[in-house]
Amino acid sequence: MRRLLLGLFHATEAWTIPDAEVERIGREFPDLRIVRAGSREELAAAAPEAEILFSWAPGEDLIARAGRLRWLHAAAAGVGAYLTPTVKARGIVLTSSRGAHGIPIAEHTIGMLLALARRLPAAIQEQTTGGLNRERWYVGAGRPHELHGLTLGLFGYGAIGREIARRAVAFGMKVIALRRHPERAGRWEPELLDALGLPHEEPRVDAVLGPGDLGRLLAESDAVVIAAALTPETEGAFDARAFAQMKRGAYLINVARGKIVRERDLADAVRSGALGGAALDVFETEPLPRESELYTLDNVILTPHISGYSAGFWPRAAAVFRENLRRDLAGLPLVNRVDLARGY
Repeated sequence: MRRLLLGLFHATEAWTIPDAEVERIGREFPDLRIVRAGSREELAAAAPEAEILFSWAPGEDLIARAGRLRWLHAAAAGVGAYLTPTVKARGIVLTSSRGAHGIPIAEHTIGMLLALARRLPAAIQEQTTGGLNRERWYVGAGRPHELHGLTLGLFGYGAIGREIARRAVAFGMKVIALRRHPERAGRWEPELLDALGLPHEEPRVDAVLGPGDLGRLLAESDAVVIAAALTPETEGAFDARAFAQMKRGAYLINVARGKIVRERDLADAVRSGALGGAALDVFETEPLPRESELYTLDNVILTPHISGYSAGFWPRAAAVFRENLRRDLAGLPLVNRVDLARGY
Protein backbone atom coordinates (compact mmCIF):
# COMPACT_ATOMS: atom_id res chain seq x y z
CA MET A 1 0.00 0.00 0.00
CA ARG A 2 1.45 3.35 -1.07
CA ARG A 3 1.82 5.96 1.64
CA LEU A 4 0.60 9.49 0.95
CA LEU A 5 1.38 12.27 3.39
CA LEU A 6 -0.61 15.51 3.25
CA GLY A 7 1.08 18.61 4.63
CA LEU A 8 -1.65 21.03 3.64
CA PHE A 9 -2.25 22.87 6.90
CA HIS A 10 -1.79 26.62 7.19
CA ALA A 11 -2.19 29.38 9.76
CA THR A 12 -4.73 30.91 7.40
CA GLU A 13 -7.76 28.64 7.07
CA ALA A 14 -8.26 29.53 3.41
CA TRP A 15 -4.95 27.82 2.57
CA THR A 16 -5.76 24.63 4.51
CA ILE A 17 -7.14 21.85 2.31
CA PRO A 18 -10.86 21.30 2.95
CA ASP A 19 -12.00 17.97 4.40
CA ALA A 20 -14.09 17.30 1.28
CA GLU A 21 -11.00 17.29 -0.95
CA VAL A 22 -9.15 14.87 1.34
CA GLU A 23 -12.19 12.59 1.42
CA ARG A 24 -12.41 12.61 -2.37
CA ILE A 25 -8.78 11.52 -2.69
CA GLY A 26 -9.56 8.66 -0.31
CA ARG A 27 -12.64 7.59 -2.26
CA GLU A 28 -10.94 7.65 -5.65
CA PHE A 29 -7.75 5.94 -4.43
CA PRO A 30 -8.82 3.45 -1.74
CA ASP A 31 -5.51 1.59 -1.91
CA LEU A 32 -3.57 4.62 -0.70
CA ARG A 33 -2.69 4.91 2.95
CA ILE A 34 -3.31 8.60 3.63
CA VAL A 35 -1.85 10.46 6.60
CA ARG A 36 -3.05 14.04 7.04
CA ALA A 37 -0.74 16.14 9.17
CA GLY A 38 -2.16 19.09 11.04
CA SER A 39 1.07 20.56 12.38
CA ARG A 40 4.81 20.69 11.70
CA GLU A 41 5.32 18.12 14.45
CA GLU A 42 2.85 15.67 12.90
CA LEU A 43 4.39 16.22 9.47
CA ALA A 44 7.90 15.52 10.77
CA ALA A 45 6.75 12.40 12.62
CA ALA A 46 5.11 10.91 9.52
CA ALA A 47 7.81 11.95 7.03
CA PRO A 48 10.12 8.87 7.29
CA GLU A 49 7.39 6.54 5.95
CA ALA A 50 6.01 8.81 3.23
CA GLU A 51 6.45 7.84 -0.42
CA ILE A 52 4.32 10.68 -1.79
CA LEU A 53 4.04 14.12 -0.20
CA PHE A 54 1.44 16.72 -1.21
CA SER A 55 2.34 19.80 0.77
CA TRP A 56 3.13 23.42 1.17
CA ALA A 57 6.91 23.99 1.17
CA PRO A 58 8.14 21.41 3.71
CA GLY A 59 11.71 22.66 4.14
CA GLU A 60 15.05 20.91 3.83
CA ASP A 61 15.02 19.36 7.31
CA LEU A 62 11.77 17.54 6.68
CA ILE A 63 12.75 16.36 3.20
CA ALA A 64 15.99 14.99 4.62
CA ARG A 65 13.95 12.95 7.14
CA ALA A 66 11.74 11.51 4.39
CA GLY A 67 14.07 8.74 3.30
CA ARG A 68 11.42 6.87 1.29
CA LEU A 69 10.05 9.93 -0.49
CA ARG A 70 10.08 9.59 -4.28
CA TRP A 71 7.52 12.20 -5.36
CA LEU A 72 6.76 15.65 -3.94
CA HIS A 73 3.71 17.53 -5.24
CA ALA A 74 3.71 21.24 -4.46
CA ALA A 75 0.47 22.91 -3.49
CA ALA A 76 1.92 26.07 -5.02
CA ALA A 77 2.69 26.95 -8.63
CA GLY A 78 6.04 28.55 -7.83
CA VAL A 79 8.44 25.89 -6.56
CA GLY A 80 11.54 27.80 -5.49
CA ALA A 81 10.99 26.89 -1.83
CA TYR A 82 10.62 23.20 -2.73
CA LEU A 83 13.97 22.92 -4.52
CA THR A 84 15.95 21.94 -1.45
CA PRO A 85 19.43 20.38 -1.61
CA THR A 86 18.01 16.94 -0.80
CA VAL A 87 15.33 17.16 -3.50
CA LYS A 88 18.02 17.93 -6.06
CA ALA A 89 20.61 15.47 -4.77
CA ARG A 90 18.18 12.53 -4.65
CA GLY A 91 16.37 13.50 -7.82
CA ILE A 92 12.99 13.40 -6.08
CA VAL A 93 10.22 13.89 -8.63
CA LEU A 94 8.71 17.34 -8.12
CA THR A 95 5.39 18.41 -9.61
CA SER A 96 3.42 21.58 -9.05
CA SER A 97 -0.14 22.90 -8.94
CA ARG A 98 0.59 25.12 -11.94
CA GLY A 99 -2.67 26.32 -13.42
CA ALA A 100 -4.76 26.15 -10.26
CA HIS A 101 -4.25 29.88 -9.73
CA GLY A 102 -4.74 30.86 -13.37
CA ILE A 103 -8.34 32.02 -13.24
CA PRO A 104 -8.21 34.17 -10.06
CA ILE A 105 -4.85 35.72 -10.98
CA ALA A 106 -6.07 36.51 -14.50
CA GLU A 107 -9.22 38.15 -13.15
CA HIS A 108 -7.19 40.06 -10.54
CA THR A 109 -4.83 41.26 -13.26
CA ILE A 110 -7.61 42.53 -15.50
CA GLY A 111 -9.20 44.21 -12.49
CA MET A 112 -5.93 46.02 -11.75
CA LEU A 113 -5.53 47.00 -15.39
CA LEU A 114 -9.07 48.38 -15.57
CA ALA A 115 -8.54 50.28 -12.34
CA LEU A 116 -5.39 51.91 -13.71
CA ALA A 117 -6.85 52.69 -17.13
CA ARG A 118 -10.14 54.05 -15.79
CA ARG A 119 -8.42 55.92 -12.92
CA LEU A 120 -10.52 54.20 -10.27
CA PRO A 121 -8.06 54.76 -7.38
CA ALA A 122 -8.40 58.53 -7.91
CA ALA A 123 -12.19 58.24 -7.87
CA ILE A 124 -12.12 56.20 -4.67
CA GLN A 125 -9.80 58.75 -3.09
CA GLU A 126 -12.20 61.56 -3.98
CA GLN A 127 -15.10 59.51 -2.65
CA THR A 128 -13.42 59.07 0.73
CA THR A 129 -12.73 62.79 1.03
CA GLY A 130 -16.25 63.73 -0.04
CA GLY A 131 -15.35 65.86 -3.05
CA LEU A 132 -15.95 64.34 -6.48
CA ASN A 133 -14.44 66.57 -9.19
CA ARG A 134 -15.67 65.70 -12.66
CA GLU A 135 -13.60 68.28 -14.54
CA ARG A 136 -10.22 66.85 -13.54
CA TRP A 137 -11.01 63.67 -15.44
CA TYR A 138 -10.92 65.45 -18.79
CA VAL A 139 -7.40 66.88 -18.74
CA GLY A 140 -3.81 65.67 -18.92
CA ALA A 141 -2.71 62.45 -17.29
CA GLY A 142 -6.01 62.25 -15.43
CA ARG A 143 -7.93 61.15 -18.51
CA PRO A 144 -9.27 57.58 -18.40
CA HIS A 145 -8.27 55.18 -21.16
CA GLU A 146 -9.97 52.33 -22.99
CA LEU A 147 -8.34 48.90 -22.97
CA HIS A 148 -9.76 48.33 -26.45
CA GLY A 149 -7.00 48.73 -29.03
CA LEU A 150 -4.14 48.82 -26.52
CA THR A 151 -1.27 46.34 -26.61
CA LEU A 152 -0.74 44.07 -23.63
CA GLY A 153 2.72 42.56 -23.19
CA LEU A 154 3.00 39.37 -21.15
CA PHE A 155 6.39 38.67 -19.58
CA GLY A 156 5.79 34.97 -19.08
CA TYR A 157 3.29 32.90 -20.98
CA GLY A 158 2.40 29.81 -19.02
CA ALA A 159 -0.83 28.83 -17.32
CA ILE A 160 -1.41 32.28 -15.82
CA GLY A 161 -0.35 34.23 -18.90
CA ARG A 162 -2.64 32.09 -21.04
CA GLU A 163 -5.70 33.06 -18.99
CA ILE A 164 -4.70 36.72 -18.81
CA ALA A 165 -4.36 36.74 -22.60
CA ARG A 166 -7.80 35.17 -23.03
CA ARG A 167 -9.42 37.95 -21.02
CA ALA A 168 -7.38 40.74 -22.60
CA VAL A 169 -8.40 39.59 -26.07
CA ALA A 170 -12.04 39.71 -24.96
CA PHE A 171 -11.50 43.41 -24.19
CA GLY A 172 -10.22 43.99 -27.71
CA MET A 173 -6.55 44.23 -26.78
CA LYS A 174 -3.65 43.14 -28.93
CA VAL A 175 -1.53 40.64 -26.98
CA ILE A 176 2.15 39.84 -27.38
CA ALA A 177 3.88 37.42 -25.05
CA LEU A 178 7.42 36.44 -24.16
CA ARG A 179 8.56 33.10 -22.82
CA ARG A 180 11.82 31.22 -22.58
CA HIS A 181 10.75 28.60 -25.13
CA PRO A 182 8.22 30.20 -27.50
CA GLU A 183 8.04 27.02 -29.55
CA ARG A 184 6.38 25.29 -26.59
CA ALA A 185 3.49 27.73 -26.35
CA GLY A 186 0.15 25.97 -26.54
CA ARG A 187 1.45 22.56 -25.51
CA TRP A 188 -0.99 21.49 -22.81
CA GLU A 189 -2.06 18.03 -21.76
CA PRO A 190 -5.83 17.80 -22.36
CA GLU A 191 -6.26 15.96 -19.04
CA LEU A 192 -4.62 18.84 -17.18
CA LEU A 193 -6.88 21.40 -18.83
CA ASP A 194 -9.90 19.25 -17.99
CA ALA A 195 -8.78 18.98 -14.36
CA LEU A 196 -8.46 22.75 -14.19
CA GLY A 197 -11.73 23.37 -16.01
CA LEU A 198 -9.93 25.43 -18.67
CA PRO A 199 -10.74 25.63 -22.39
CA HIS A 200 -8.65 23.58 -24.79
CA GLU A 201 -8.54 26.29 -27.44
CA GLU A 202 -5.70 28.79 -27.22
CA PRO A 203 -6.36 32.54 -26.94
CA ARG A 204 -5.57 34.64 -30.00
CA VAL A 205 -2.10 36.00 -29.26
CA ASP A 206 -0.49 38.17 -31.92
CA ALA A 207 3.09 37.06 -31.24
CA VAL A 208 4.99 34.78 -28.87
CA LEU A 209 8.55 36.05 -28.50
CA GLY A 210 11.74 34.60 -27.06
CA PRO A 211 13.96 36.07 -24.31
CA GLY A 212 16.03 38.03 -26.83
CA ASP A 213 12.98 40.11 -27.76
CA LEU A 214 12.35 41.69 -24.36
CA GLY A 215 13.18 45.12 -25.77
CA ARG A 216 10.49 44.72 -28.41
CA LEU A 217 7.92 43.64 -25.82
CA LEU A 218 8.67 46.66 -23.66
CA ALA A 219 8.69 49.14 -26.54
CA GLU A 220 5.42 47.97 -28.10
CA SER A 221 3.28 47.43 -24.99
CA ASP A 222 0.88 49.91 -23.43
CA ALA A 223 0.77 47.66 -20.37
CA VAL A 224 3.21 44.97 -19.30
CA VAL A 225 2.14 42.13 -17.01
CA ILE A 226 4.79 40.03 -15.27
CA ALA A 227 3.62 36.42 -15.06
CA ALA A 228 6.95 34.57 -15.13
CA ALA A 229 8.72 32.29 -12.68
CA LEU A 230 11.50 33.71 -10.51
CA THR A 231 14.79 32.39 -11.87
CA PRO A 232 18.36 33.75 -11.92
CA GLU A 233 17.52 35.16 -15.37
CA THR A 234 14.31 36.93 -14.34
CA GLU A 235 15.41 38.25 -10.93
CA GLY A 236 15.76 42.01 -11.20
CA ALA A 237 14.82 41.97 -14.89
CA PHE A 238 12.56 44.99 -14.43
CA ASP A 239 14.89 47.76 -13.35
CA ALA A 240 15.59 51.34 -14.42
CA ARG A 241 16.99 50.16 -17.75
CA ALA A 242 13.86 48.14 -18.53
CA PHE A 243 11.51 50.95 -17.51
CA ALA A 244 13.40 53.33 -19.81
CA GLN A 245 12.55 51.05 -22.75
CA MET A 246 8.81 51.09 -22.03
CA LYS A 247 6.36 53.49 -23.65
CA ARG A 248 5.95 56.72 -21.75
CA GLY A 249 2.78 56.41 -19.71
CA ALA A 250 2.65 52.61 -19.90
CA TYR A 251 1.46 50.50 -16.98
CA LEU A 252 3.33 47.73 -15.16
CA ILE A 253 1.55 44.93 -13.30
CA ASN A 254 3.34 42.23 -11.30
CA VAL A 255 1.42 39.13 -10.19
CA ALA A 256 4.41 36.78 -10.30
CA ARG A 257 7.29 37.21 -7.85
CA GLY A 258 8.38 40.42 -6.17
CA LYS A 259 12.10 40.04 -6.78
CA ILE A 260 11.59 40.31 -10.55
CA VAL A 261 11.02 44.06 -10.06
CA ARG A 262 13.41 46.57 -8.53
CA GLU A 263 10.89 48.56 -6.51
CA ARG A 264 13.05 51.65 -6.00
CA ASP A 265 13.51 51.98 -9.76
CA LEU A 266 9.78 51.44 -10.27
CA ALA A 267 8.90 54.17 -7.80
CA ASP A 268 11.25 56.56 -9.62
CA ALA A 269 9.67 55.72 -12.98
CA VAL A 270 6.13 56.23 -11.72
CA ARG A 271 6.93 59.41 -9.80
CA SER A 272 8.64 60.95 -12.84
CA GLY A 273 5.74 60.13 -15.14
CA ALA A 274 7.80 57.78 -17.28
CA LEU A 275 5.25 55.12 -16.34
CA GLY A 276 1.58 55.93 -16.09
CA GLY A 277 1.06 53.68 -13.10
CA ALA A 278 1.73 50.28 -11.59
CA ALA A 279 -0.13 47.53 -9.78
CA LEU A 280 1.69 45.04 -7.59
CA ASP A 281 0.46 41.94 -5.79
CA VAL A 282 3.97 40.76 -4.87
CA PHE A 283 6.98 42.54 -3.43
CA GLU A 284 10.73 42.25 -2.96
CA THR A 285 10.11 41.93 0.78
CA GLU A 286 6.79 40.61 2.07
CA PRO A 287 4.89 42.07 3.72
CA LEU A 288 5.80 45.33 2.02
CA PRO A 289 7.68 47.47 4.59
CA ARG A 290 5.74 50.45 5.92
CA GLU A 291 8.49 52.82 4.81
CA SER A 292 8.13 51.84 1.13
CA GLU A 293 7.65 54.82 -1.16
CA LEU A 294 5.10 52.79 -3.12
CA TYR A 295 2.50 53.57 -0.45
CA THR A 296 2.76 57.28 -1.22
CA LEU A 297 2.16 57.16 -4.99
CA ASP A 298 -1.40 57.87 -6.12
CA ASN A 299 -1.13 55.88 -9.35
CA VAL A 300 0.11 52.68 -7.72
CA ILE A 301 -2.24 49.88 -6.64
CA LEU A 302 -1.01 47.44 -3.99
CA THR A 303 -2.58 44.14 -2.90
CA PRO A 304 -0.98 41.80 -0.32
CA HIS A 305 -0.14 38.72 -2.44
CA ILE A 306 -3.74 37.55 -2.66
CA SER A 307 -4.34 37.40 -6.40
CA GLY A 308 -4.04 33.61 -6.48
CA TYR A 309 -6.79 32.89 -3.99
CA SER A 310 -10.44 32.12 -4.67
CA ALA A 311 -12.91 29.51 -3.50
CA GLY A 312 -12.06 27.57 -6.66
CA PHE A 313 -8.39 27.10 -5.78
CA TRP A 314 -8.61 23.89 -3.76
CA PRO A 315 -10.92 22.00 -6.14
CA ARG A 316 -8.54 22.78 -9.01
CA ALA A 317 -5.33 22.08 -7.07
CA ALA A 318 -6.69 18.78 -5.77
CA ALA A 319 -7.88 17.82 -9.26
CA VAL A 320 -4.36 18.30 -10.64
CA PHE A 321 -2.99 16.09 -7.88
CA ARG A 322 -5.59 13.38 -8.50
CA GLU A 323 -4.75 13.40 -12.21
CA ASN A 324 -1.12 12.84 -11.29
CA LEU A 325 -2.04 10.05 -8.88
CA ARG A 326 -3.85 8.28 -11.71
CA ARG A 327 -0.82 8.71 -13.94
CA ASP A 328 1.56 7.54 -11.24
CA LEU A 329 -0.44 4.36 -10.67
CA ALA A 330 -0.54 3.72 -14.43
CA GLY A 331 3.17 4.39 -14.90
CA LEU A 332 2.50 7.41 -17.13
CA PRO A 333 4.43 10.72 -17.21
CA LEU A 334 3.20 13.22 -14.62
CA VAL A 335 1.82 16.63 -15.56
CA ASN A 336 3.43 19.83 -14.29
CA ARG A 337 6.73 18.07 -13.67
CA VAL A 338 9.45 20.51 -12.64
CA ASP A 339 12.89 20.55 -14.23
CA LEU A 340 15.08 20.49 -11.11
CA ALA A 341 17.94 22.24 -12.89
CA ARG A 342 15.87 25.07 -14.37
CA GLY A 343 13.64 25.48 -11.35
CA TYR A 344 10.28 25.47 -13.13
